[in-house]
Amino acid sequence: MKQSATKISIIFSIALFAELFVLFFQLQHLQFFTKPSLMLILIFWFCANTRSLGSLKYWIISALIFSWFGDVFLLFEKQNKNLFIFGLASFLLAHLCYIVYFYQIRKENAVKFSPKRLISLTVLIYVVSLFSLLAPNLNSLQTPVFFYALTLAAMLLTSFHAFNFQTHSFAKICVAGTILFVVSDSVLAINRFYQPFEFANIMIMLTYAIAQFLITLGAWQNLSIGIDD
Repeated sequence: MKQSATKISIIFSIALFAELFVLFFQLQHLQFFTKPSLMLILIFWFCANTRSLGSLKYWIISALIFSWFGDVFLLFEKQNKNLFIFGLASFLLAHLCYIVYFYQIRKENAVKFSPKRLISLTVLIYVVSLFSLLAPNLNSLQTPVFFYALTLAAMLLTSFHAFNFQTHSFAKICVAGTILFVVSDSVLAINRFYQPFEFANIMIMLTYAIAQFLITLGAWQNLSIGIDD
């Protein structure tokens, strides 16, 4: 397992560096190749390394595929602004797939549900505060963004409840990924609907890509329990 994890870490890091390089130097024409490659790398690697595993893998694969569609829709948004809502819908579906995966994996891991009230309250306060900040500038997008924010929060909370952190070494990897996903979407929302700031695109892509990588890697380790690599 370690060898496979090392290989994907190197390949994905190279692809991510290429995407960040393109963003920094504003080489928009090259981004049509670098940005979609990130999720494709994770999809092909995850599929190749989970062929003998159970059906829960399909939720991760589906989440990555929907994320790839979201990336592509947002990539072409400059040509058609209506594609933003399609991108939002794609990522909403990706989060729903992650929610189902974390919920099902909690049962697979035999983790007893014990509400983490402080974490839940913190996430709720954060989501409400962020939405309140953005709401005046959302216009017709208020409702879809509100439901997206709730789904994103649910994805984060289900990841916290899916593992036994004392015995599952991959738990922190997955949760770190979901936290970074929230950070990425938050920066995107603030930059788009509140106040644009320098290097926001780089921060968004960096946190988003690492988030997807960590969730995928953690899920692979979880599904591979008891299997020698």
